[in-house]
Amino acid sequence: MLTVRRSAERRHTGKENQTTWMTFDRENKADRLRDGFGSLKMLNEEILPHGRTIMLHTHTHKAMVIVTYVEEGVIIYHGPLERSDMLEEGDFHRINVSPEDHEYNFNAILSGYTHVFQSGFTADFNSMEPGGRKKLFTHADRHGILKLIASPDGRAASLPIQQDVFMYSAVIRAGQHLVHKLNPGRNAWLHVVKGGILANGLHLQTGDGAGFSDESSVSIAAEQATEILLFDLAKSEVKAEALTSPASNRG
Repeated sequence: MLTVRRSAERRHTGKENQTTWMTFDRENKADRLRDGFGSLKMLNEEILPHGRTIMLHTHTHKAMVIVTYVEEGVIIYHGPLERSDMLEEGDFHRINVSPEDHEYNFNAILSGYTHVFQSGFTADFNSMEPGGRKKLFTHADRHGILKLIASPDGRAASLPIQQDVFMYSAVIRAGQHLVHKLNPGRNAWLHVVKGGILANGLHLQTGDGAGFSDESSVSIAAEQATEILLFDLAKSEVKAEALTSPASNRG
């Protein structure tokens, strides 16, 4: 079963110094995906214009692990106890956030355009290590493969997040085909950072996302140069709806 969230269906907010697209809109009671997709509760895309300094506040209603990906540009993460960290293009950064936290924010550097993705997962803080951690994954690291970015235990040099989530990133060329097998009891969410793909017969473009429930695998064929994020999630009560888009959207 496939659940589709087109780019234009995302909640969009625009200010003078920040543009945000929210794949899951918690404030919209009519949104069938307002509670996210399984343990994936947040997937926001942030555009920070040239010459501005802004804060990316981590608004959350429950304990979450947040993984920030800097697709382009430079930002500074400010955590508790005056700890700061510079995040550059290709960096993935993990923090643990609770609703009571007000000390976590991200400032854009005054060096130009910045493009950031933030994904958030429900968390059990009893099993989590404190503080933040970052790792650099270059385009070369992710070229042509589904590179493991984050995992429960940090396997394969990934970020340890102590949650039952496996996060992947891939940069693929036109004509390339990747397959991610889903073990029994697993679902997946796929997001197109940029480009265009055919995923299990479904055409997805920049900003589109899709959830995969009760599927044996996620098949990804690049129709052009493409970058994707893929989340392998423990199966839960996902309120997925069967794809009802026009047949032209299927291969």
